[in-house]
Amino acid sequence: MPAPRFALPVALATWLGAGLAALASLAAPPTSGTAYENGRWFDGEQFVAATWYVVDGRLTRQQPDRLSGRVDLAGGHVVPPFAEAHNHNLQNAWGVTRMRQAYVDQGVMYAAMLCGDPLSTTAAREALGPSPGVDVLFASACISSADGHPLRMARQQPDGSLAPVQDIHDKSYIVMDTVADIERKWPLVQAAAPDLVKAILVHSERPEHRTDPAMHGINGLEPALLAPLVERAHGAGLRVAVHTESAADFDVAVQAGVDWISHLPGYRFWKDRDESDYRLDDASIRLAAERGIVVIATANQAVDAARGDAGALARVQALQRENLGRLMEAGVQIAIGSDAFGGTSLVEHAYLRDLQVMDDAALLRALVETTPQLLYPQRKIGRFEEGYEASFLVLDGDPLRDPTALSRIRVRVRAGEPMPAQP
Repeated sequence: MPAPRFALPVALATWLGAGLAALASLAAPPTSGTAYENGRWFDGEQFVAATWYVVDGRLTRQQPDRLSGRVDLAGGHVVPPFAEAHNHNLQNAWGVTRMRQAYVDQGVMYAAMLCGDPLSTTAAREALGPSPGVDVLFASACISSADGHPLRMARQQPDGSLAPVQDIHDKSYIVMDTVADIERKWPLVQAAAPDLVKAILVHSERPEHRTDPAMHGINGLEPALLAPLVERAHGAGLRVAVHTESAADFDVAVQAGVDWISHLPGYRFWKDRDESDYRLDDASIRLAAERGIVVIATANQAVDAARGDAGALARVQALQRENLGRLMEAGVQIAIGSDAFGGTSLVEHAYLRDLQVMDDAALLRALVETTPQLLYPQRKIGRFEEGYEASFLVLDGDPLRDPTALSRIRVRVRAGEPMPAQP
C-alpha cells in the first residue's frame, strides 16, 4: 500500500522542523525593550502620533517579545536632541565645568568646538569624562597665519598683560604662511589628534592688511594656501571647517572644497566696507551647493557686532536674509551654530526665527537633523527611523506653534537610557 511508504519521511520532516525551530529560538533570544506611548513625534515637517520602542539603545516600531517598561508621554511633543555646530565654551576644562550642565539642561547632545589646542582639548575630554551627556567634536588643529586670528585674542592674559608670541605660535594655533609649511608642519596637526581641522580666512582679498599694524593678530591664511591645505587634510581623512569674513573668503573656501563654512560672511561690516563686500556671488553659491558644503551661519553674532547701533544691525540683517535666502534656494544646507560663548545653539535658533529666513519646520529640522548629521555623518541620528539611536527629548508643547516649548523639556533619553530629572 502506498501510504506506509511516506510515513517515515513525514515523521522525519516533522522532527527536523521542530528541531530547527528550537535551534532558531536558541540563536535569537527574546527581545526586551521599553515602549514610549502617547507621544507626538517630529517627522521633519509636523508632529504625528506614534508609539516607538527602544531595544538595545535603538528605535524600532516592532514591539519586542517582552516589555521591560511602558512610558506614557502624555501627548508630549518628541524631537531628536539639539546640536551646536560652532562654539568654544567646551574647549577647555574650565569651559566644561562652567557650561556642560547648560548643554544637558537645554537638550543639546552634540556639539563642535572650533578652535582649540592639543593641551586644552585633552583637558576638556578628561573633564567631560565617559558619560558627558553631550558628544563633542574638537577642532584641536586650528590653522592661521603668523599675524592671524586668533593671535591677538590668544595673547590676552587675565592680568591684562600679553603673552609672548612664541608662546602662542604652534601651540595655541598652528602657523602656516607658505605652501611648504603645510607638509613641514603636518606632524603638529597629527599630534593634535583633531576630529576636524579649522582654518582661518579674514578678508583674504586685502593683502594690504599684512602691513597694517592695526590688523596684526586678526588676519588669516593667504588664500593660495587653503586648497592645498584642504587636499592634505582630506587625504588624511579630516574634514575642514573655515572661518570666512568676506564674500571673497567664501569664494576661496568654496573653490578649495572645504566641508563647512563656519561663519556666514556679513555678520558685521568692517570700516570702509559695505554690502558689496559681503554679498555672496551666484557662482560661489552654486558651487557650494554642487559640492555639498554646509554653511553654519552664526548669524546672531550680528547683535554683539552692532554694539547697539540699530541702523547698522538693520543693514546687516537685510543682507543676512538675502544671503541665507539665496543659499537655501540653491540647495545649500544651513546648520545651527551660535558661537555664543555664554550659550548654545538655541541662541542662534531664536535669532534665525526672528530673522524669518526659514519656516518653523525647516528651522527645527536644521537644529535636530541637519546639524547632528553634519557633526556625526556616520551615525544614525537626527531622525525617528527604524534602527536609529534612541536619543530624544519630550517637550511640553508644540515648538512649531510655540518656540518657547524648546526650553520646556519633560524627558531626556540618551542612547535608550532616560537621563536624570533636572533639579
